[in-house]
Formats: sequence, structure tokens, C-alpha cells
Amino acid sequence: MLEQLLAINIFHFLLIFARLSVVFAMMPGVSAGYMPTRFRVLIALLVTVIMLPLLKDQLPAQPETSAELVWMIGAEVLIGGFLGAIIQILMSALETAGEMISNAAGLTNAFVDDLVSEEQTAIVVGLLNILAVVLIFATGAHQLFFSAVIDSYSLIRPGGELMAGDGLNLLSMLLVQAFYMGIKLAAPFLVFEIIFQVANGVLARLSPQLNVFFVALPLQNLIGFAILFISLPTLMLIFIGFFENHLENLLVPVGGNG
Repeated sequence: MLEQLLAINIFHFLLIFARLSVVFAMMPGVSAGYMPTRFRVLIALLVTVIMLPLLKDQLPAQPETSAELVWMIGAEVLIGGFLGAIIQILMSALETAGEMISNAAGLTNAFVDDLVSEEQTAIVVGLLNILAVVLIFATGAHQLFFSAVIDSYSLIRPGGELMAGDGLNLLSMLLVQAFYMGIKLAAPFLVFEIIFQVANGVLARLSPQLNVFFVALPLQNLIGFAILFISLPTLMLIFIGFFENHLENLLVPVGGNG
């Protein structure tokens, strides 16, 4: 009896860890390059231990064949990737806005090593990503994501149907909304860029001998930075509201089924 109970607990532990490990591998801040891999795995293990008694009634029995075991573990990895993709899509709104802001402010070629995305990006994108990670943990928005992960076991039970069609529809809808939010965040800079480029065109026609690019680029950088520093608090508050609202919307149908 003790051996069977121990085997079931180990199976349930691995089943939960398979989903959480992928989630933490894609979660902003935790998945960043500056976070040691051992610490990332340790967090996933600790959260798995905490969640195990909460989810024991929703976990299936240990399968009898190795093929079923591999399928269940693989399915949990896919579900974890789906949950991680949701938060990555929400974060992509900032990357879209950052690229548009960089282009409007003339900072497209100013690259920096982004600690969040682990690649070279425009300096504005790196700034927005770091601020977003700080605000997510400072405001407690990460707790909504943890709640969504826990409640996901009520919606997508281990060993059950994956609902791939509904998942793809949700991801496509989030992509559209994230792109729209990126344009919304960069709207003041898009207006500035249109006005500034029109003014440059008029100036070039009035003074053909003047090197408009040489004169206008420093002014474009200066005005772009000024607009960024003025609008940055509001921009980040709008994004955090967007981030929290979509995570709360994910909790509504899940909580209703639990």
C-alpha cells in the first residue's frame, strides 16, 4: 500500500512539474538570461510541491503502460507551452510599441542587449521590457498568472482532451489584441512622426540645398525622448491594465468550471 501511494505521488509530482517547468521557462523575469537555470528549476519544484495537495483530486491515476505515460507527460508539456505562449503574446504588445517608438524617435539603430528577451533589440524595447517585468512583480500581477495556471487543471485536465482548436483561436485573438494594444501605446509617437516627416518634406522643398536629415535627426531624437519621458508612466499603466485584464478574463471561465 505504501509503495503504491509513493508511486502515485511521484507520478502526480512529475505530471504537475511537466506543465509548470515549461511555464516558468517562458515567464518574463523568471525565464530571463540573468536568472540561473538552477534557480528557475528550484522555483518550479517548490511551486509543484505546493500545488500537489491542492490538485490531487483532479489528477488521473497512474497509467498502466509506458506509452500512455509518455503521452500524458507530453500533453502536459504542450499545455505548459500554451500557457507560457499566452503571457509571451501579452508581452509582445510592448515590443510592438517599442519598435514603433524607436522608429518615430530615430532610435531604430540604437541596439542594446535585452535581458528579458535575451537578444539585441532597440533600446526603447529593452527599457519597456525591464519596466514591465518590474511592474508585474511590484503590482502582484504575477499572482494572477499563477492562479490561471492552477485553475487550468479545472479546464484542461491531465490525460483529457487538449482542445487544440479552442487554444489556437484564443492565441490568434490575443495576437490581434496585443498588436492593437501596441499601436495604441505608440499612438502619440505615430502622430509625432507623421507631423515631423511632413515638416521635413516641406523644409526640404523650401531649402533644397539644406541637408534636412543632418539637421532634423538630433531634433527628432530630442523630441522623441521628451515625449517618451512624459508619456512613459501612462504608457506602462495602460499596459499593466491590459495585462491584468486578460489574465482575469482567463480566470473567469476556468473558475466557473472548477
